Amino acid sequence: MFGSFGANATLSGDPDAQQLERKDTMSPPNQVIDTRMHGVPGITGAFLITDELTALVETGPKSSIEFVLAGLRDAGVEKLDWIIVTHIHLDHAGAAGTLAAHYPEARVAVHEVGARHLVDPSKLWSSASRIYGDAMERLWGGIDPLPEERIRSLADGDKIELGATTLQAVDTPGHAGHHHTFLDVSSGVAFVGDALGVRLPDVGIMRPATPPPEFDLELAVSSIERIAALDPTEIYLTHFGSPASGTNPASPKEVCGEAIDALRTWADWIQAARNQTTDLDEVSQLIAERSRVAMGAEIDDAAVERMEQTTSYSMNTSGYMRYFDKKAK
Repeated sequence: MFGSFGANATLSGDPDAQQLERKDTMSPPNQVIDTRMHGVPGITGAFLITDELTALVETGPKSSIEFVLAGLRDAGVEKLDWIIVTHIHLDHAGAAGTLAAHYPEARVAVHEVGARHLVDPSKLWSSASRIYGDAMERLWGGIDPLPEERIRSLADGDKIELGATTLQAVDTPGHAGHHHTFLDVSSGVAFVGDALGVRLPDVGIMRPATPPPEFDLELAVSSIERIAALDPTEIYLTHFGSPASGTNPASPKEVCGEAIDALRTWADWIQAARNQTTDLDEVSQLIAERSRVAMGAEIDDAAVERMEQTTSYSMNTSGYMRYFDKKAK
């Protein structure tokens, strides 16, 4: 099971926020499928929900689609009704079109802001190419477009009914403007995508995920506070899984606090580094050094490299620097 049950959840700290009554029933069996993104285990997950209807939350990139398909086969999935993505970045939605071709009955649920980029992914691919350059095909494997009629665009508060399980889309911008958290209102489990950042189960340390061009520190913190206000019984990060187990296990409330602290700490580091240099490579190197010291000797270089595969020092630094530059204008 993904989680237990709690009291009613509020969609935001807003006094007019919609109340979600959790049903007094247990969620059906679910599982994490390791996408083995970039050939690395334990860094990027997809979440299979099996109810009257079957859904997969996140797809991983097209380059790792065979691992996702194998995971679905191993789980005995013959029909997939819903493919749901928290946002359209390639490590979360890059295989959506490919997966939809394998499961022609499935509808694809995506934030209303990002939906058009799954129909025509050329701008999405072009934008990522400015970051990854010649490594694009190796890392991501391309992206297949989706027919518009296969897509359901979701706004804040929209629901997907799977049976006993109801997933509700919760706007959580900051990492990207097209980001949803999905709350299972039956169990209180929240699938948070990249809203909190990266916390690998064998590392147990939170790293922010702050890519350009849309990262916004205030929105990111506000979104995490909104997730905490939902009072989730359990949180699942796409990178990777539930923080309730593994190294330094943490409750949903604790991991939300960790995520906010990490965002603010990195902001302080980058502001300090920018007082020395505004060169991206130099700032990134300074941040890598600060972060490595903060992690301590118990975190080995292999663990650091695995985190780099999800969101690198350079990527995070670039997102913060663009954010600070925009604020200065």
